[in-house]
Amino acid sequence: MATQRPRIVVVGSLNVDHTLRVPHIPAPGETLTSSSMLTCFGGKGANQAVAAARAGGAVSMIGCVGQDDFGARYVETLESEGIDTTGVLRSPLPTGTALIAVDDRGENSIIVNAGANHAITPEDIDWHAEMIRAADALLLQLECPLAVVQRAAEIARGAGVRVILNPSPLSAEYLAARYEVDVLIVNEGEAAQITPGRSLQEAMCRHLIITRGAESTLSITDRGGEECAPPQVTPVDTVGAGDTFAGAFAVASSEGRGDAIWFANAAGALATLKAGAQPAIPTRGEIEVFVKG
Repeated sequence: MATQRPRIVVVGSLNVDHTLRVPHIPAPGETLTSSSMLTCFGGKGANQAVAAARAGGAVSMIGCVGQDDFGARYVETLESEGIDTTGVLRSPLPTGTALIAVDDRGENSIIVNAGANHAITPEDIDWHAEMIRAADALLLQLECPLAVVQRAAEIARGAGVRVILNPSPLSAEYLAARYEVDVLIVNEGEAAQITPGRSLQEAMCRHLIITRGAESTLSITDRGGEECAPPQVTPVDTVGAGDTFAGAFAVASSEGRGDAIWFANAAGALATLKAGAQPAIPTRGEIEVFVKG
């Protein structure tokens, strides 16, 4: 009998990414010539949804796109990934946009225009409450209004659904109004602001995961801390690697895998080997091959 795929609901952003290759990240007032430009679908929420779907999850997306051609094409793209889009709303505002500069080392700098991502409301989340209650895990980030994120988490926790939050982009609003989640996934910079002592109590979670690029990922629970070294790769483009980690972790941990962080590390590393966010996200088969070495 086939094992049922874990049900992952993602509440978050959907953006159109315009990625420009530059020799280095421009300084204030500096003009650079880009060697190439790639336009593709992104946004932290949808990136996580695609990553979870390709990692083997049964994924539903809740978010908002514009009533424009980009919005219509985005919904079609998500459906082609097998993602349930009944929770993707349409707004008169334009579909969110991200302008991304990627340098020769694979590092990036990003400017985001939220657009339709900020049209979604807590009331919209209430309309899709049953979808959240039926999930194995709810995956969240902070590219849509904080009140929306909070309401989704509240519904999930009330139903005993595991809440996984990647509080990025980190904001003063979130720092002032933090709330309990099951898993908090942060990078080193975010961890320094949220929980300088790497305390679960400070972080308001039961499992704290700190990603550190090429260095070992830290996993902290009430049983203590451990490190998991990621695979060593030469990155081409790091955009979306953190989202890929989160999506893959949501699936692997929902399956009860003891190597969930290693699985997520492998997925995140693979996502740095191609240009663009979603085009670079690996499939489950690719991750498994990478994990086995």
